[in-house]
Amino acid sequence: MEDPGSRAWRGPARLMKTVDVDIPEPERAGWPAHLPVGALRVVRWSARYDQTVIFYRDIIGLPVLETFTDSYGLDGTILGLPGNPVHLEIVRLRDAPDPAQRRDQLVFYLPDAAAQERITARLAAAGIDPVAQIEYWQDNGGVTYQDPDGREVVFASWIYRPDTEARP
Repeated sequence: MEDPGSRAWRGPARLMKTVDVDIPEPERAGWPAHLPVGALRVVRWSARYDQTVIFYRDIIGLPVLETFTDSYGLDGTILGLPGNPVHLEIVRLRDAPDPAQRRDQLVFYLPDAAAQERITARLAAAGIDPVAQIEYWQDNGGVTYQDPDGREVVFASWIYRPDTEARP
């Protein structure tokens, strides 16, 4: 039987495992000097573009920072928090296979259970129910949904910080 305190990810087929390494962590990790990142954008190609934009913009409530049409032959919407260097870009997928054929997750780490309750109520009001989730999120206070392309969106009731093991 696995130690309940184990940090192993127990998802499908045990594809990934977290192990302790005897390398001390720096006091406060930052971007590596050779990679001076000013912003980070996650791009999701969508076979259900309009529904996916509605999901992230209207249901989850991310503000639209920019939209583009026929830019290098692509249409898209960039969402995020103004002034925050983290963005989610949805790009219309034309004439291609469904992008959700492999599992991936977008995780929103929320400050507390009340914030999680607000977003889950908003999703419920839109008629969207949680889906089955990996055991890690079940054990650690996450709630998993699927966007219109079938990709998982997780809302955790705590903020991930690499310098602490604090979980709900």
